[in-house]
Amino acid sequence: MGLMDYIGKQFHNPHGVGGRVATLIMNIQNRGQYQAAETALSLKDGDKALDIGFGNGYLLRRLAGAYPCAFWGVDPSRDMLRAASKRNQKYIRQGRMTLLSGNAEQTGLPDDFFDKIYTVNTVYFWPSLDAGLREIRRILKPDGIFVNAVYSKEALDRLPVTRHGYRKYDVKELESAGNADGFSVEVKEIKRRSAYCIIYKKTEGWRS
Repeated sequence: MGLMDYIGKQFHNPHGVGGRVATLIMNIQNRGQYQAAETALSLKDGDKALDIGFGNGYLLRRLAGAYPCAFWGVDPSRDMLRAASKRNQKYIRQGRMTLLSGNAEQTGLPDDFFDKIYTVNTVYFWPSLDAGLREIRRILKPDGIFVNAVYSKEALDRLPVTRHGYRKYDVKELESAGNADGFSVEVKEIKRRSAYCIIYKKTEGWRS
């Protein structure tokens, strides 16, 4: 396995020492997207919120410390589940946070349950964009929102590591997929032609 392939796999499914390093790098690189996602979520008292692909739990801890909401998270990495649970043990003990093994396509969570769902730079690793969006729609309450913070295909193409295991999407592709899967979609640019928040709102009357 080459170095770039190894790094790409760690961003996809962090584990071991390499996973700890990868998530620390992500926490630094993603700061602008974390802030944009937090703003777009507009969390309110009593909201139920889900983090898809929570990594080491950095953003979950930040949000739980700032908003009186209930938080859930799903992540496919057992190592990240342990790391995030340790980082957020205070909120888990308080009954305000629940962390689970899972992914965007298979959350194992109830229908019409969440007010807000978000993910930061994970969509590139979903086996199926449509399956992920449909699962998110299923577990969102009516008028609930999903915030998807991403880098543009153009920005990702400039990074050698993204040649290994990344599915890159144009913003228009992500917008069209959301419309097809039962959402109204708003796109907000974070950094010109590089980073975006795509906000999906669950619409009624849609049938698969």
